[in-house]
Amino acid sequence: MSLKCYALSKKSYNWISKILTDFHQFTDGVIDKTGLIEYAQYLFKKYPSYSTRHKHFVFVRNFIKNLAQVRDEYQISSFLVYFEMPKVRRETKLLTSRIITQEDVKNALSTIEQSSLPELTKQNYRYAILFLAYSGQRVIIACRITVEQFQEALNQTPPVLVVHADQDKIKLAHHVPLHPELIPSLTKVLEGKASSQCLFSYESLKQWFSRHPINLTHTKGNLQLKDLRKFFEQKSDELGFNDANKNFIMSHGVSSINWQSYKQFLPENVYARYMTWWKDVTLI
Repeated sequence: MSLKCYALSKKSYNWISKILTDFHQFTDGVIDKTGLIEYAQYLFKKYPSYSTRHKHFVFVRNFIKNLAQVRDEYQISSFLVYFEMPKVRRETKLLTSRIITQEDVKNALSTIEQSSLPELTKQNYRYAILFLAYSGQRVIIACRITVEQFQEALNQTPPVLVVHADQDKIKLAHHVPLHPELIPSLTKVLEGKASSQCLFSYESLKQWFSRHPINLTHTKGNLQLKDLRKFFEQKSDELGFNDANKNFIMSHGVSSINWQSYKQFLPENVYARYMTWWKDVTLI
């Protein structure tokens, strides 16, 4: 399995390892009709999430196919007919049910400021939230950006961060303009940090959000870190910033042939378009 998973992310590798361990423990290493039917029923009882069940079916089916090839015993793959994901009619959603506004972001910042957290922790949490809200980056990507990358961005005119392809979820190297409101915060939090160190760590902040829920103002539910990316998207729509530059900054909706064959952006142009719409947005 290690060779097959060599180029996968750690998260994907962990998913596959967990699923195959679960499968082996349940079936005791025996693949037959009864065992596969019972394992499918077990998955539906244990995992209410469609996504989680789907991952189990996909990875286990691929494992059985690979096992048949490696052992040159293709009769093994005949058992796959007893382990297929049932077709279900999924609810159609045209739009997300979550609306994230400036008020929600400001509430989060205010709640942290009024908490009993140490001052340094408050500062780091607030700056991490501001970066996500002003940039629209995925949380997992923001965790990978180093101090050196931020320093290089701040030393340029205009200040534009470069996210490398190996840091991005879809392997797209892209530019991220740094909003003027962010500059003082970033300058302060960069002090005394090693250049190879990742600037933000969001795991403890995610845990803090779960222990201190912040109600959304316009929809049911509590604010989550991943909602800050939704905020950037929805605020951009509200402002009228809905062109290719916005998609490039977010590394989102860029998979078409048109993008792969024709699109490319200069950092100064991306920054200019961003500031045309976002320059008056104040979250602090």
